[in-house]
Amino acid sequence: MDRRRDGRNRRRPFVDWSGPAIPPPILIPNRSKGIDMAPTSRSEQPAFAGFPDDFLPFLTELSGADKVWFQANKTRYRDAVTDPMKAFVVAMGDRLREEMGSAIVAEPKTNGSIGPITNDLRFNPDRSPYKDHVLLRFWEGPERKSAPTLFLRVGVEGIGYATGAPIMDVDRWRALVADEATGSALADALAALGHGRDLDIDGQGYKKVPKPHAEDHPRADLLRHKMGLQARWLEPIPDSFGAAAFVDHCTERLVACADVHRWFVDHL
Repeated sequence: MDRRRDGRNRRRPFVDWSGPAIPPPILIPNRSKGIDMAPTSRSEQPAFAGFPDDFLPFLTELSGADKVWFQANKTRYRDAVTDPMKAFVVAMGDRLREEMGSAIVAEPKTNGSIGPITNDLRFNPDRSPYKDHVLLRFWEGPERKSAPTLFLRVGVEGIGYATGAPIMDVDRWRALVADEATGSALADALAALGHGRDLDIDGQGYKKVPKPHAEDHPRADLLRHKMGLQARWLEPIPDSFGAAAFVDHCTERLVACADVHRWFVDHL
């Protein structure tokens, strides 16, 4: 099957990195329990060898399915999605710790590194009960919900890559951004990450630059962030998707986020 898809100028998939401007995996406890991807001990976890051919077709069908369909296809879900996804998380965690530091956390379970496959229907009951993607997170810090995080979004529209962090103290954030040394360092890191990529920087909570900063402040866009910042982009699914080399492909792109991620870790 041809796994390659045109990911250019496709903004819609990022609407559900999980909903609001900054995804709930960073800021808000996701109360959707999802379908459990229970943790597997490392000794029992097979090595990641690529996602199976049925992974994308299953997610395509799942996005329009109901609970009856899902219950009838749970074995297929395990074989096509759950088992390879847990192996992928373990492999990515090992590589990210090698490349970006031993403090990176990867937990191969739902509400660990693996986001729930179910949608939270409390505020939008008309949407599909299930997602067409799996959202993964690898964080650095003691608290998952407040830690700087690297994201992968694996789905039918392509592969999304992101780095992000919540803003827990907005006054401290503004001081860091306004300061010439720390603010310029973040702006430069974001500019470097965006070079050659269709980078979307999300999380602005203010329409105007908050006072006492001027509207023409050189980092006005960053000063408008309120709840957090996430820098993200989408790419077509690579040919390596069905092979172990997909880990190298994703690692290379998340390592490109290292300077922005390190700024978050050092300052937030």
